[in-house]
Amino acid sequence: MPIEVENLNHTYKEGTPFARQALFDINLKIDDGEFVGLIGPSQSGKSTLGQYFNALYIPKSGRVLIDGRDTADRNTDLVQIRFDVGYVFQNPEHQLFKTTVGEDIAFGPTCQRCSPEEIRKRVREAMALVGLDYDTFFKRDIFALSGGQKRRAAIAGVLACQPKVLILDGITAGLDPRGRKEILNVVKNLHQEGKMTVILISHSMDDVARLVERIIIMDQGRIIDDGPTREVLTKIGQLQQIGLEPPQVIEVMQRLRENGFTVTTGVLNIHEAISEIVKMLNMPGRE
Repeated sequence: MPIEVENLNHTYKEGTPFARQALFDINLKIDDGEFVGLIGPSQSGKSTLGQYFNALYIPKSGRVLIDGRDTADRNTDLVQIRFDVGYVFQNPEHQLFKTTVGEDIAFGPTCQRCSPEEIRKRVREAMALVGLDYDTFFKRDIFALSGGQKRRAAIAGVLACQPKVLILDGITAGLDPRGRKEILNVVKNLHQEGKMTVILISHSMDDVARLVERIIIMDQGRIIDDGPTREVLTKIGQLQQIGLEPPQVIEVMQRLRENGFTVTTGVLNIHEAISEIVKMLNMPGRE
């Protein structure tokens, strides 16, 4: 299910003295099965753009096509698009509103008019996908969940609608290192095993370096770079210029190189860094 954006502009509070343009002439295409990181500093426009992908915003200037369907066309079924392109918000409290975990996850399939048997099946499958044990959490009060568990429940609620595209907006914000790692592993498995298109909206360079295959960088409402993860993240000067710090592992390798060590700076994780350092230490003539 490709997503195509053509000459998209967006202005907040248009027609008022407080008008502010948030998107400027955005053009891009995301193909089936891609794992994309949409990154940028605060107020760069990344979340605004993401909300066009599932028709939370409808273009007034430009076009957004979801699998060829123009979201601004009055004949387009926007409800179906929102089922096809699931959106998980940064704050799970904005998404979880039922009393128990099971009731909340079942809400989407119920709106899709699934049979009771199908609803139960989808809820069980969605909970398994995000690592929430059905017997333990099905009747658990939403407010009794930890932050990480709430994120999992929010993702499960979207997955129960069986989307073809999953958008995750700042889902690791506020989590401790363990919770962050667990959520990112869930996302990684969804892409690898479910063959799902995933769009990760984040300002964390370490998160996107671990997971995504392609990065789109935004700043002040414009796309300033779009390419393979390794290629984009090694442009340290470009990242720092817009207030983003490169992944820590890239910074470490860059400092080693600046101090005369023969290492490649284009690494994305600790395993690649260790391999580079070992290779350097084993070079002929080095004591």
